[in-house]
Amino acid sequence: MGDEIMFSVRNLGKSYEGNAVLRNIDMEIRRGEIVGLIGENGAGKSTLQKIIAGVEQADSGSMEMHGKPYLARNSVDANRKGVGMVFQEQSLIKNLSVSQNIFLGREKNYSKLGLVDWPAMNRDARSVLAAIGASDIPVEKRVLDLDFATRQMVEIAKVLDIAGGVSGQGSLVLMDEPTSVLGDDDIKRLFVELGKIKAAGNSVIFVSHRLEEILEVSDRIYIFKDGANAGLVDKAAADEAILYEKMVGRSTTGAYFKTEIQSVPGEEVVLAAKALGQLGTFKDVSFELRRGEVLGICGVVGSGKEALCSVLCGDESSDSGEIFVKGVKRRFASPDRALRRRIVCVPMERRDEGIVGILSLAENISMSNYGAVKKNGFISSRLQNALARKWVDELEIKCSGIEEHAEYLSGGNAQKVVFARVISCQADILILNHPTRGVDVGAKEEIYALIRKISAEGVAVLLLGDTLDECIGLSSRILVMKDGFVQKEFDAPAERKPSQVDIVQYML
Repeated sequence: MGDEIMFSVRNLGKSYEGNAVLRNIDMEIRRGEIVGLIGENGAGKSTLQKIIAGVEQADSGSMEMHGKPYLARNSVDANRKGVGMVFQEQSLIKNLSVSQNIFLGREKNYSKLGLVDWPAMNRDARSVLAAIGASDIPVEKRVLDLDFATRQMVEIAKVLDIAGGVSGQGSLVLMDEPTSVLGDDDIKRLFVELGKIKAAGNSVIFVSHRLEEILEVSDRIYIFKDGANAGLVDKAAADEAILYEKMVGRSTTGAYFKTEIQSVPGEEVVLAAKALGQLGTFKDVSFELRRGEVLGICGVVGSGKEALCSVLCGDESSDSGEIFVKGVKRRFASPDRALRRRIVCVPMERRDEGIVGILSLAENISMSNYGAVKKNGFISSRLQNALARKWVDELEIKCSGIEEHAEYLSGGNAQKVVFARVISCQADILILNHPTRGVDVGAKEEIYALIRKISAEGVAVLLLGDTLDECIGLSSRILVMKDGFVQKEFDAPAERKPSQVDIVQYML
């Protein structure tokens, strides 16, 4: 292996609707190495991986694999050539089973005389999942019925099996934010598997906005900025501060979570839960949320925190207990009902739940607040466009224009569109479900400042942080959940934050 080049990219370029997202990209991947790829949202990381995976086609440039010209017509073609990708927004077909997804495109291995040997496919799927420590995932179950983190493990298992199953000179595994919704134990498990596929002579391009992960798993690190190469560093010569500065173009502020402007909550209770419960997910949850407060909820996946937020924003129903909004008992049959009470949510799955990809930025931003863009009972394009321009400027959303379809935005810019939509509703209560998942460190600082701004203006925030540090840093009070129950409550004023150790002991 050593310095043998497995995969190379030369002068690669790609544009969408006249907007250049990749410009003259050069990259070399050695056999048996993990290459980290970092950059701000919109830097072109995901686009490059999609081109390599056959999902998109480049406008210019060339690629080689094992010294021969490489071009993938689609993802199945890429799989056959030894390239597999774990997508940031997931690519599983939700109405198919786990085993069908794992062996999608390879069904002929289980077919004879037009019939599929389902027991054999299910048996092999169990072996694939067991290899990454996920043998508890039921292979006959539809992906639609699994939670997001479990689906991520299925996708990872699928791609790692492709990498291990292609014989010859090694395979290339592309990973776009694979850890974004995984717990610490699953992340450790994934890193062990990455070490195994690297040792077997396969290579990995690993994209993450968590710089500590990049430094932990990568041998070399490419930095992209505005669609172009901005640097290449060896792991030994890098630290988080160096990577941040190369990626963002400035040094980190040292006040990442903006605690110096953390406001003191008001006295008015705007949302309260009393003995709230949902069968099988959480039980007997009680809390009060005050005007201008950021209340963080910590817990591992399955602790009940996600289901609690779904009930509070009207996505799901409770089976017991009560919800009060400004002292009045309420029950929400849908998110629209919650919105009428000025409760709105930034969902974790922004592509599925936060935006409508085929609609423009202007249409997405006004979607939850049509009253502000109507004139004489009809939607006014002038008002709608003015609202969109205001938020594109204020949140510095990178786009070709307010007419651009939301599906073409990078993950971070799509998240900013979601924020623009929910903030423009002038909500009193904002539920943030992993608001910075898949967002680069520069954009995270901007979102943290935005959260500080809206809480100072009196908006109450219920926060499920993307990391424990984020939840501690942003919150003025923290609830810790485990096995569906609230185990502990912590005050978290700016001058006296609880430590991770304080909180973790009640999570596990």
